[in-house]
Amino acid sequence: MKRRSLLTSLLAAPLARPALAEGDDWPVRPVRIVCPFTAGGSQDNVARRLSVKLTEQFGQSFVIDNRTGASGSIAADNVAKSAPDGYSVLLGNIGSHALVPHLYAHPPYNPLTDLETAAWIGTQPNILVCHPSFPHNTVPKLIAAAKKEPGKYSYGGSGIGTSPTLAMELFKQKTGIDIMLIAYRGASASAADVLAGHLPMSVANIDSLAGQVKAGKLTAIATTGANRAPSLPDVPTFAEAGFPDLVVTSWSLWSVPKGTPQPVKDKLRAGTEKALREPDVLESMKQGGFEPGTLTIAEADAFIRAEHKRWGEVIRAAGIQPQ
Repeated sequence: MKRRSLLTSLLAAPLARPALAEGDDWPVRPVRIVCPFTAGGSQDNVARRLSVKLTEQFGQSFVIDNRTGASGSIAADNVAKSAPDGYSVLLGNIGSHALVPHLYAHPPYNPLTDLETAAWIGTQPNILVCHPSFPHNTVPKLIAAAKKEPGKYSYGGSGIGTSPTLAMELFKQKTGIDIMLIAYRGASASAADVLAGHLPMSVANIDSLAGQVKAGKLTAIATTGANRAPSLPDVPTFAEAGFPDLVVTSWSLWSVPKGTPQPVKDKLRAGTEKALREPDVLESMKQGGFEPGTLTIAEADAFIRAEHKRWGEVIRAAGIQPQ
């Protein structure tokens, strides 16, 4: 009887389940994606495309939280100081990770130690455009004109803390030309002044201006990609014009606070890579000039460190003083 009672008790008892590693059940509530850019911009559009796919995959909402300003440092600092539980994710970029440490004397966070890479998203080249009537509409012509009349020409861009304007700063350093930046709040504002004939040139991420180039409203001078952009295959690169150092991209990744559990980072990376393979996402991003990435976490971290060093040197050479 005792043996039968013991057997009955064992059969009736629930089977013990192995304990879940911290983060294995992520996500169990909505995830906040903190975006350093305004709604409707190129990087914001990338975040929103991916948030829809991640919501479908995980059955929890991935909600965009736009926190703009200070070259991405406001958004990055918010995430860096959030709980390391996977529910605050930064759309990291060249500004937040490679520029802020050199533009601010006392940045509120360190991108190399306070944030961890969870997934690499991809890159996007920049494009320099001009009004169709502007006669110096190739890289050689622009260099010759700028050297002949130093200080005469200007271009519009979104401030010094962005990859398009720093690409132009690097262009100036490599060629010795003197052209002036006119800072705008966004690509659409500077492009509008070019269209109106108030400004000869504008530089921005390629998807911000590609539509107007295709429509013939703006003339493309060159892009900053390693190769010609699939969305504008007739537009040459600065590298083709003899400036291989002018390969400059605006890049994106998911960053999380230091100490975020590895299972969370693994699931976010796998979900992102799956989304980037979906035909509708792939086509949409490529049409916008965005190249989905294939970097491993180790490769991405090495790239970030290289960009951090590279742009620090450019900023110091330009004499830009930290604020």
